[in-house]
Amino acid sequence: MANLTDTQIKEIEQRTSNFQGLDTEDMYHKIIHLPEQVKQAYENANVHLPKSFVQLNMINQVVICGMGGSAISGDLAQAAFGRSIPIFVCKDYKLPAITARTLVVLLSYSGNTEETISCCKEAMGITPYVGAVTSGGELKKLVDGKFLWIELVGGNPPRSAIASLFFSLLRVLEEFQVIPSQQGFVSQAVAMLMLKAGALSSANPFESNLAKSSALAIQGKIPLVYSAIPEFASVAYRWKCQINENAKYPAFFHTLPEMNHNEIEGWEIKGMNETFMPIFLAPMKLTDRYARRIQAFKTLLTERKQEWLEFYAEGENFIVQAFSLIYLGDMISFYLGILQDVNPTTINFINYLKKELER
Repeated sequence: MANLTDTQIKEIEQRTSNFQGLDTEDMYHKIIHLPEQVKQAYENANVHLPKSFVQLNMINQVVICGMGGSAISGDLAQAAFGRSIPIFVCKDYKLPAITARTLVVLLSYSGNTEETISCCKEAMGITPYVGAVTSGGELKKLVDGKFLWIELVGGNPPRSAIASLFFSLLRVLEEFQVIPSQQGFVSQAVAMLMLKAGALSSANPFESNLAKSSALAIQGKIPLVYSAIPEFASVAYRWKCQINENAKYPAFFHTLPEMNHNEIEGWEIKGMNETFMPIFLAPMKLTDRYARRIQAFKTLLTERKQEWLEFYAEGENFIVQAFSLIYLGDMISFYLGILQDVNPTTINFINYLKKELER
């Protein structure tokens, strides 16, 4: 930003503040209102309980099924609670090995995701513990009156429904007594997000808006998003997917310490500093082992005159931390799309693929 002229800054500010001509489906407000969406999804969940619903506390593992924008909620839940109960995320037509003591949760915003429908039918023949989060469709028909499910308001792109999907998933896990109440952490997350909203909004100028300036730093380079700890891998993956879908832009992700055993070798090549933009996502406090690894990696990047971006999560609890970074990443992806002169909502290549598969 230091090398930008006043004229360039003025032009960038104009583009990132007056984008209605590109954002015709209003993706901006779907993202910026995340704090209200979190509160609504958790505190006012539309829970449907069958008359036969009884919690016997016999569940010994959880399988969460979903694809795309729905599945990321399962990834986050696994990171948040996977150390207290085995949680597996299934992104396929077939379930992993389950028993009559497995809770299977189906996540499909539309209710018509074919892979998730297939898993639902399989689960219904094996376990009595089935839950769903959906806005309707075939999934609603399968579970309504038979199993617990939470009804969402439809009509939005699944990637902009992460609050509805994830915090409804929390309610499902609470109803089955798999996790304790998360009310306190949800309240912390809402408060934190409300404080961030103004700083990330289009009304906040480029020079003091971290999302706008970061989008400009990424533009023209391929972002490689690295989670500093394994628990943040799902957040890094969310960043990658949002950049793909909202900005129509290539992006990739990896996590420490695993990338230290393979991908780090890719950085031996010289002359790539104008091609890639490493992005580090980290908690405020890193344990010594992780801190030493990431610092060593940064030293190698510095020797190659490679710039990078680094963002720190806010809060002490994983849910609060994850959504502090998700909010920032979503807004960066939006502004990057605007800088690329694309409509953040459209998914032309995904729709093309669907049509080809239907032929």
